[in-house]
Amino acid sequence: MRSFCRVAICAVLAGCAVPTTGIVPLSDGLLKVTHQGNGFWVATANLKTEAAKEAGVYCQQIGRQARVIDVKENQAKPMGGWPEVEVLFKCD
Repeated sequence: MRSFCRVAICAVLAGCAVPTTGIVPLSDGLLKVTHQGNGFWVATANLKTEAAKEAGVYCQQIGRQARVIDVKENQAKPMGGWPEVEVLFKCD
């Protein structure tokens, strides 16, 4: 019974994980990172915060500061389509 509970807890926690594209370089020094929730209950505000943090960490690693250019938020849709946030940024 205990091993079942452990497996169930791990499954629930894995379902809360936020898939990310990682940092994707675009043209002219523009970079993009996308975070997607694994359920309709995930708030895009949380996804936006996590994506902005990832952008900030990336720029800090190269000795620069992140400047957000644009944020696109897609809310969860009925019958599929998880919430998603795309952050476009530059390292200044």
